[in-house]
Amino acid sequence: MKNYNTVKKYFESILINYPCEKATLSLHIDYVKIVKSYEDKSYIGLEAISTSTEGVCKHCGQVISRFKQYKTTYTTVAKFNNKNIIVKLKKKMYKCPDCLTCSTEKLLDCSGRNQKTNSFIRSMLEYLKETMSFSAVARLHKVSVNNVIRHFDKVNLTETAIDRTKIKNISVDEVRFVKQKYANYQFVIIDSDKKIVLDVLPTRQQKYVKDYISKHYSGIETFTQDLWRPYRNIAYGLFPTTKVIADRFHVVRQFMWAFSRTRIALAKEQKKATNKNWRLLTKAQKDLSEKGKQKLEQLLAEDPQLHLAHRAKEMALELYRCRNSQSYLELLPTFKELIDSNHLLEFQKAYSSTQNWHDEIVNMFDYPYSNGSMERINRAIKQSKNVAFGFTNLSRATKLIQYRIN
Repeated sequence: MKNYNTVKKYFESILINYPCEKATLSLHIDYVKIVKSYEDKSYIGLEAISTSTEGVCKHCGQVISRFKQYKTTYTTVAKFNNKNIIVKLKKKMYKCPDCLTCSTEKLLDCSGRNQKTNSFIRSMLEYLKETMSFSAVARLHKVSVNNVIRHFDKVNLTETAIDRTKIKNISVDEVRFVKQKYANYQFVIIDSDKKIVLDVLPTRQQKYVKDYISKHYSGIETFTQDLWRPYRNIAYGLFPTTKVIADRFHVVRQFMWAFSRTRIALAKEQKKATNKNWRLLTKAQKDLSEKGKQKLEQLLAEDPQLHLAHRAKEMALELYRCRNSQSYLELLPTFKELIDSNHLLEFQKAYSSTQNWHDEIVNMFDYPYSNGSMERINRAIKQSKNVAFGFTNLSRATKLIQYRIN
């Protein structure tokens, strides 16, 4: 069963029963003559024969004309109107008079023992750039899933050829990608400038990540991350002069959570529904419509404590909208005085947390980097995972993500 060929079986058992005088299309290949054509609802079959008179010895390279015999191959060459085109080609085999070896002429663009042309394989793999699973691509091209995976594993992709020695600015985050025995999260590294995926490490454990980055990266100038201390320790431990940049979204989120907890606590204290008007209260006031602003003013007028919390939330949003670090540092004492004088405990906790990241937050204003692209890539990773119903091979899954994103 080693040489079992499903295309050959289909051609000889089914397609041969649907001859046609003129197929939907005809191919023009040098030194190939089409002699018969077949067509059914799934395939177009063409019988062809070689018309060449000489070949080239694959061993010594000389031109040979001593014909020995024909060799028949069944090759999928293209896809047209959702039909695969199969060419049953009788190729000539020539014998070299010098080295006494036989060479079969190469008339179709095939590599090795592939039963498909290289152009068909490339077009098949192009579908993987979309959010499609290997099985969906296999059904579309009428091949096995293993066949698609095998060709994908073999191909060298420019999207995965990365020179890490030239990378100077990186962003990092974790994502649930491939569940493994020793790690549920993988560590993702992207290029902050080109917005491409550099690596997906099998674990986010500090020692493993530190060893990997030290071996493959050097001279990193900026390190963008969320507010997770181990990543900062890795950055400063490997590159003491690097600038660690806190992601703006994760910083602002601390104060949005603080406002949410305060709002819910006040609602429970007053025995009100906690989810009522939450969207109106959470949204930035400047983004509300006139009607929304009027309703908001009415809500805040009824509850002075909620009004104070909302004011602190709006000032926090204004604080992190600053254009530069100087404006941020000038406004920060005013914000601190507001939350301290009104005893806004949740906001004080959030402020204390961000003060532990003071230098990294200041860098956030001075450098044009954030984890926005990382979050977009994480979303693409999760979509790919959901479409495929999970991955088990991390190296193949990483190659697929790089192929789609890079």
